[in-house]
Amino acid sequence: MQMKRIDVRQAAERLQTAPALRILVHSHPDGDTLGCAFALARAMHWLGKDVCVLSEDPIPEMFAFMAAGLPQREREYGLLVCVDVADEHLLGKRQVERFGGRIALNLDHHATNPLFAAETCVDPAAAAAAELVCDVIDTLGVPLDTAMASCLYAGISTDTGCFRYSNTTARSHRCAARFMELGTPAAELDRAFFETKTKTCAALERMAFEGLRFYCGDRVAMIVVTQAMFRKSGSNEEEFIKLVPQTRQIEGVLVGVSIREREDGSFKISLRSHAPVDAAEICARMGGGGHARAAGCASEKPLGATVEEIVGYIDEALQGVGKEFC
Repeated sequence: MQMKRIDVRQAAERLQTAPALRILVHSHPDGDTLGCAFALARAMHWLGKDVCVLSEDPIPEMFAFMAAGLPQREREYGLLVCVDVADEHLLGKRQVERFGGRIALNLDHHATNPLFAAETCVDPAAAAAAELVCDVIDTLGVPLDTAMASCLYAGISTDTGCFRYSNTTARSHRCAARFMELGTPAAELDRAFFETKTKTCAALERMAFEGLRFYCGDRVAMIVVTQAMFRKSGSNEEEFIKLVPQTRQIEGVLVGVSIREREDGSFKISLRSHAPVDAAEICARMGGGGHARAAGCASEKPLGATVEEIVGYIDEALQGVGKEFC
């Protein structure tokens, strides 16, 4: 299959001519991949097409509103589209086994995207893939309604940390303003995304930060969450995501590291950084990727070796970075 990059107009043409769509999101779906998927699904349904959203993992409760009232029907001949997927393996093992090598169109915003789909429309300047999907829906001529706008708002808000992260642009704010004018309950959504946590999440947070460790002259902060901690707290991977940004919030820390033990004993590593440290470059050395300030990778090594490896790469990245950045 010959892979190529296409623009927004071409992406809209592919969608317009598709008889039906199957929209795939990445594993452990977040607000951006889900917001893109369900906004696009609603737009395609408006055009009269059969559509469904397929996810390897359960949809987090705080994003359940996105699917409300949307008729979904899977057709085997449906065009395979993925959204906010930086690399094919991020679809998840079962999704890759079923659809690997067959993705027709990818709508994404990761600069590291290897163009694994037959056609890829990627906009690295977009703070969230939702900004790109909004452009695609506009190009299709589909009028945004409140439901679509709320999905897209969720994508941008969660990927920009409620418009606080350095990837936030004037475009992000213009999109958000437009969505609010269309009836998106922004305050209500942001409260659910950023200011609400369950008791089990609070218990997991306490356990994780009891084990907080610092490295590289206190410029790196790390937490580790094990399967035993998940069991003891009653929490889960969905709630763990709320802990990830917190390590970067500590004064003097340039790189925050959150390590989560998976059920199979391997580890997922999430990095959050401040300028000028490029989290994506660090994670790429362990087969991962993402954005300059938010990236991830995985390790099959024991915990001690995993920590040693990621800290070693971060230490190399910090060489020459002056204290004025702390």
